[in-house]
Amino acid sequence: MTSRQPGRGHVGQARPLARQPTGPPAPPRLASDVAQLNGIALRFFRGRLSDSWVPHYLERRGFGSAIQQRWQAGYAPAEWDGLTRYLRSLGLPDPLIEAAGLARRSGRGALIDTFRDRAMLPIRSANGTVVAFIGRAPEGAGPGVPKYVNSPRTCLYDKGDVLFGLWEARQVIGAGARPVIVEGPFDAIAVTTACAGRYAGVAPCGTALTAEQVRTLSQVADIGSTGVLVAFDPDSAGRRAAIRAYHLLTPYTDEVAAMVLPAGQDPAQVFTERAPGALAAILDRTHPLADLVTDAEVNRWSRWLEHAEGQINAMRATAPVIAAMPPAHVARQVPRLAHRPSLDYAIVTEPVTEALRQVIAKTATARTRE
Repeated sequence: MTSRQPGRGHVGQARPLARQPTGPPAPPRLASDVAQLNGIALRFFRGRLSDSWVPHYLERRGFGSAIQQRWQAGYAPAEWDGLTRYLRSLGLPDPLIEAAGLARRSGRGALIDTFRDRAMLPIRSANGTVVAFIGRAPEGAGPGVPKYVNSPRTCLYDKGDVLFGLWEARQVIGAGARPVIVEGPFDAIAVTTACAGRYAGVAPCGTALTAEQVRTLSQVADIGSTGVLVAFDPDSAGRRAAIRAYHLLTPYTDEVAAMVLPAGQDPAQVFTERAPGALAAILDRTHPLADLVTDAEVNRWSRWLEHAEGQINAMRATAPVIAAMPPAHVARQVPRLAHRPSLDYAIVTEPVTEALRQVIAKTATARTRE
């Protein structure tokens, strides 16, 4: 199917997907039809950008018109069914609109838009297909309005499978840029924009990083060589996410580092408030993510570290965590573990060595069963 730029008038189509059914609801459309419908929706959102609050909002955040064009920013009108009515005017059936996640049923059964009065960004698969959208609410929206809304799960989109920004950064990643896993879409845009081909921002789509997302990243980027940088928010939730990311990434690369963000700021805020150059400089100041993993385990025992028994318990609990790390990380973490509870290096080495033997034995058993 092909179509012209929608603007505010008619969109021509070489082949209509389907006409509005007069009988029972049509069955779900094929994935190709949903992808084409997403393309129409993207052009609809793009066509309404200039008359909305979005361009000025993005410019204030440092994302000017060229960046808005590159990332295909758009606007979802502040109407209950603006997009739905437009798609129906093209003869597109309600079941297909719902199947694409672009509209949902209200409590009264009416079909209403999923996105209303939001800055819109497309989510693309690794091959460039628009599979979903992210909508950002305006500043000053009520406390009950979520800041971000993602498309629901569809036949094309599962939020645990896709990384926002991976498609847009494919060229710099192919040229050797280091992937930076961040929390939100504007963080990803900020990293990719600020760092002149050295770093490429990618973000989980409203979920914790998943094994499938890491696998997809490894297929696009040579992360064994480039390594991966994790830049989650510097709060407890961000630290937990970073630790999870470490365990997912280390099967693919030993070069896993953490970005040290200013307290209370994320990459997009640094980009806006302190200029792109400041973000690039912070990205160059990193520390091994394995440090965070070790420290998090030791910190569980912080209340008892003043006492010898607490120090020993912290050591015994952390030793298996270190032993499970890639060999390249173990040598650094053993002296760090000794330093935290102020224990002798030799005392720490013994339980780590024993834990290593257990890890090796378990690995050998698993391989025998395979």
